Amino acid sequence: MKKDIFNFIKKLTIIAIPIIIQQFFLNIASLLDTMMVGKLDNASVSGVFIANQIIFVMNLLIFGATEGGSIFFSQFYGSKDKKYMTQCFSFKLLMSFILALICIIVALTCNKQLVLLFTNDEAEIIIACKYLKLITIQLIPYAITSSISTCLRESHKTVLPMIITGIGAIINFGVNFILIFGYLNMPKMGATGAAVGTIVERFFEMIILIIFIIFKKYDFVYDIKNNIKVDKNLFSKLIVRSIPLILNEGLWALGQTMLVFIFNKNDPIATVALPIATTIYNLIFVVCLGFGQSITILIGNLLGEGKNKESKQKSYISMAYSLIVGIVLGCILTILAPVISSSYTGLEENVRQLGKYLIYVYSIYVIICSCNNSFFFIIRSGGKSIIVILFDSFYSWGIQIPLSFLLLKITNLPLIYFVMVVYAIDLLKFVAGFFLIISGKWIKNLTNISNNNQIKHSID
Repeated sequence: MKKDIFNFIKKLTIIAIPIIIQQFFLNIASLLDTMMVGKLDNASVSGVFIANQIIFVMNLLIFGATEGGSIFFSQFYGSKDKKYMTQCFSFKLLMSFILALICIIVALTCNKQLVLLFTNDEAEIIIACKYLKLITIQLIPYAITSSISTCLRESHKTVLPMIITGIGAIINFGVNFILIFGYLNMPKMGATGAAVGTIVERFFEMIILIIFIIFKKYDFVYDIKNNIKVDKNLFSKLIVRSIPLILNEGLWALGQTMLVFIFNKNDPIATVALPIATTIYNLIFVVCLGFGQSITILIGNLLGEGKNKESKQKSYISMAYSLIVGIVLGCILTILAPVISSSYTGLEENVRQLGKYLIYVYSIYVIICSCNNSFFFIIRSGGKSIIVILFDSFYSWGIQIPLSFLLLKITNLPLIYFVMVVYAIDLLKFVAGFFLIISGKWIKNLTNISNNNQIKHSID
């Protein structure tokens, strides 16, 4: 039994580490962007933060468009079915591309209305709108890259996306450094230069990944000329699973953005201080996301193989492991808090101090989030979309946000204590998630979709 636990944790870690490093590269680029912009002024930091909150929602919607395909893909990989893996990839591309176009149209036509939800400061509005109009260009390459990268991860090929993202992050940093401050005789673009760096990075990643899948001929591009069209039976099942997941990602992201709105209503300084804490928190939290994605891949594989009992046993191991990971990450955040906050030299001292205390809050919150994150990915591996929505976005909009608004109305808590109480509400989600995993109601094999319920197209 101990050997079995060790082997699962080992496999989980091997898959997770490249994913974590890849996400780390993405978030370290974001951290460096924020720190470079933080050397300008308060309005630039706040404007970029507001625009990125909107882009955050759009990116998650696009990522959500790949999730339905990812659930099926992981199980088809477990059942060794090339044909349906390719069709899942085709479905991901179609859905994410459509959503990217919709998001671009919304961002270009309604950017000021979106920004006004967060601030009435004229300087912040100008910076945020300009940044938002430009950064939306990256949504198209992001959609294509997400479709390819998720398929590679679900095929246990996590090193390639990691390497490409690492190179892209270096390019992003270089372009940002030059354009934000106007080095090498380039124009000094300020906050807008950060958007250009992100766009260059996204297109680089997309082009390199496309080249690789053409020449490497991965399993998910098996006979793609004949499998580009998704079977009607599979398509209907993908749609049924995908639409709730897209809605979930969108509603959850909107919920997180709504919390920023509530924090800002508590204290307008929130949109300046929160970027200090959230950027480093997001950088640390990639560890939880990496393990979460590897959990859903491995448990999805087991479900695809018909090993329901084993998948439930592995979910218990995953929960315990996520708790340990959360505690370690909390300690790291505590150590980094004073170092990170002091680096924002362009901000006022009281803002830097508030940012430091917010990081301390996140050092406790990350323990709860690490566990809740593993619960989410375990539930998602079974493909029961309604349970995913109830656990994730319904909780946000039905419990956390209403209680946060109520707290805003009936108290005058300082921002730091207000944030602490709002995030403490996630303990309710922790309890619900724990008992949901124990119940096993999330378990479902999705691979039996052919007429005779047998998978015929196996990987050679």
